[in-house]
Amino acid sequence: MTRLDKAVTKKSSGNTDSALKKRSKINVQFEMGSTSNEIDEFAISVLKKLIEEGIPPTPDNFKIYFEKLLDGKDMEFQKNIQDLLEFEENSTNENRAEIEKDIKEMFSRINGIIKVVNSIYKNIRLIKQLSSETEQELQNNNNSLTVKNVAMGFKDRLDKFISSIDKQLESLKEQYQKAGENFKSLENSTIFDTRFGVYNKRYFIEQTKQERQKIIKFRHESCIVVIQIKEDVLKKIPYQKDQIFLLRIIAKMLLKTSRRNDIVSYFGESSFMLLLRHTDIDSAQMASKRIYEMIINSNIILNDKEIQMSIGIGISRIDRETEIEDSISCALKAAEEKSSSEKPYKICQQEKG
Repeated sequence: MTRLDKAVTKKSSGNTDSALKKRSKINVQFEMGSTSNEIDEFAISVLKKLIEEGIPPTPDNFKIYFEKLLDGKDMEFQKNIQDLLEFEENSTNENRAEIEKDIKEMFSRINGIIKVVNSIYKNIRLIKQLSSETEQELQNNNNSLTVKNVAMGFKDRLDKFISSIDKQLESLKEQYQKAGENFKSLENSTIFDTRFGVYNKRYFIEQTKQERQKIIKFRHESCIVVIQIKEDVLKKIPYQKDQIFLLRIIAKMLLKTSRRNDIVSYFGESSFMLLLRHTDIDSAQMASKRIYEMIINSNIILNDKEIQMSIGIGISRIDRETEIEDSISCALKAAEEKSSSEKPYKICQQEKG
């Protein structure tokens, strides 16, 4: 593993360091034999080392010490950790590489378009100049033969310019089409819905599929939660821009109440989806109840009129035996069903019993 040279944040005062170490030793006791998993034990040892040295256990500092202490482990253990990290990072790196490739190609196409347009502009200027010169020449000559020769010469030169412009226009069309293809590919690689400031549908599906693979491998639990704005709410808002504004408010609420490692996305059809990582069905129900109360009790005003919110919430556990598309569909269906006052959410049918 490559060591990181990034500086680790430490307290500047020696007395503070000493006090932190002392307090850590008093309040924190680690039993390394309490877990049978070697990776768990290693993670605990990293955290213990941070506390012993009086270093705040922030994610950045933990990462630095994680890689630092990993250098002292045997090669087989290092390989297992590397496999785990690559499993999590490969898709992200591949997606970024594709985006960068599309961006570079698009800039190349745009540069090509600019060059062709510049050539066409020059040719048009030359045609105007030729036309002006020919007009002047004709005005100064009354001889019919001379006029005929001037006209023929003008036609020949004009034909050449037109032929050149036709080729440039064909090149411009080709460059434009390819730029459009690059733009579409780039658009398909985006991860955010810029209207609402949350992730988009494509990215959500991609992340939930990856999460299912992790669940298959590591046997933890994660859940999908659907928050659907009821159709009767939106029908009372006549203008689309106001509907979008309302959805933006809901998106901000969901971002505010979600954890850092949760994925909040807009799924379309006035539905938001949350991927709650490392969350069992009971915790997902608690989160759903909290979200419901937050949205329903919010005082949302549009055009001096208070909006009475009505939402449906569906919950689905990501299952090793169920494809992600089926889990999402089940959660959507649950969100459409009428909920009770005691439980303002519905658990996906496959989770009952």
